[in-house]
Amino acid sequence: MIRAHTAQAVREAEAPLLESGEPLMARAAGALAERVADRLRVTDRDRSVAADRVLVLAGAGANGGDGLHAAALLRGEGIAADAIATADRLHEEGTAALRAAGGTITALADTAPGMLEQQLATTTVVLDAMLGLGGRPEVPAALTPLLAVVRASGVPVIAVDLPSFVDATTGQAAPEALVARETVTFGAYKAGLVLPGGAERSGAIHLVDIGLAPHLRAAPTVCRLEDADVRALFPHPDRDASKYTRGVVALAAGSEQFPGAAVLAVSGAARAGAGMVRALAPQAVLDLVLRERPESVGHRIERADGGPHAIDLAAVGRTDALVVGPGLAPQDARARGGVELLRSDRTGEHAPDRTVIDHAGIARGVIDAGALSVLTAAHRFGPGVVLTPHRGEAERLAESLEVDPELPGVQLAPALASATGATVLLKGAVTLIAPGDGGPLRAQDEGTAQLATAGTGDVLAGVLGALLAAGLNGPDAAALAAILHGRAGRLASHDGLHPIVALDVAAHLPETIGTILAGAQP
Repeated sequence: MIRAHTAQAVREAEAPLLESGEPLMARAAGALAERVADRLRVTDRDRSVAADRVLVLAGAGANGGDGLHAAALLRGEGIAADAIATADRLHEEGTAALRAAGGTITALADTAPGMLEQQLATTTVVLDAMLGLGGRPEVPAALTPLLAVVRASGVPVIAVDLPSFVDATTGQAAPEALVARETVTFGAYKAGLVLPGGAERSGAIHLVDIGLAPHLRAAPTVCRLEDADVRALFPHPDRDASKYTRGVVALAAGSEQFPGAAVLAVSGAARAGAGMVRALAPQAVLDLVLRERPESVGHRIERADGGPHAIDLAAVGRTDALVVGPGLAPQDARARGGVELLRSDRTGEHAPDRTVIDHAGIARGVIDAGALSVLTAAHRFGPGVVLTPHRGEAERLAESLEVDPELPGVQLAPALASATGATVLLKGAVTLIAPGDGGPLRAQDEGTAQLATAGTGDVLAGVLGALLAAGLNGPDAAALAAILHGRAGRLASHDGLHPIVALDVAAHLPETIGTILAGAQP
């Protein structure tokens, strides 16, 4: 699991080491140079790395020093490395080291028209070492043309510690900030690397150990699950497993207007490994579901009203998790009834129909799409209930809960979780998961823009319901569902190369799961 920290937490961890004279910059520069050299060797197997050229965009601070020292070390390996000074002053020792190694440092102001383009034409890798932990998401006007030229050149960029003009704590990024192919970060993951804004500019993140770990006192503010976590968390059936022990998920989904939502949600649950999937819907919707997924069990619910008792789970049978909302209008009785079943503040008179409460007294379920509009400030849930809004739904929900709808996602998701007690999965290019119990935010970035098509959210709701039914807690189930859903979308679209439809995502879930569990790279 990636555990990411604020800029302040990293500074506090560095302080005692710097005071004691630990050579943090030497360690960072050495690891950076080694990583760049290794990357060039892999890329250029058919030619000598002596043909490669590295250009460092060096700023004034320690980040620029890391880049300059690394360039000097690369020259010692026979790799040409030079620098462009993006500030009036540079790190003195780094400057001296690069010049002593035979490298050149050119002030940006001294570059003649066309000079940068010519230099980049023979450059193999650009090192972005302009700003580090103290960077702000604002690009000075003097640097805008430089960034534009680098971007237009297409030369791969490796960010030093984190991309410049990205806030290390919030991820907020200047629109002009360079997009790195890889970020070599030192000592600890910075929260801004995995949050929206920074995540889109960081590329693959490579963590270098420079001795900070024992001094990181503050808890991480953001976490991200990785493949090893999926392998540890994904529910594996035992030899004596049955459909009931694997988890039974019921889905109140699909309507006359959106009948396909039930097909998609049921397919997501079934393909994610649920032991049994129940569909709670009108007969016309059930007919569609059973044609596509004949292994599911249909439960006819025709009533347009019925209040909190519209869904009678005691009559339906064993249910370990309830998904309510895909394809439902807010006034649908199933939306209101499903929300009532998942509330944590219900009185004892309704207890007999609360079969979605597990042996530990935790209600498990998903509130999605139309059912989100049912929620009011009076509703309270436990962290085993997951709300799954996209940005527009989150803003409407915020208004009804008297939360500021203009908050950025990294603040909005936790605010909604605090207001409801539920775990909140805020869908987006980077999916944010705010635990209902106030734990660290989670940020998953596995998706592709091809997932921005109708019905993929219904598949996600089904996947999430299956994982909750199998016994995972809300935050783990939400993060796992985001990973599997995003990877399946990538697999279906050949890594984003061509369009997909929602059922393609469901169809690729088994292969996605098998690939991760087998330990193969995505």
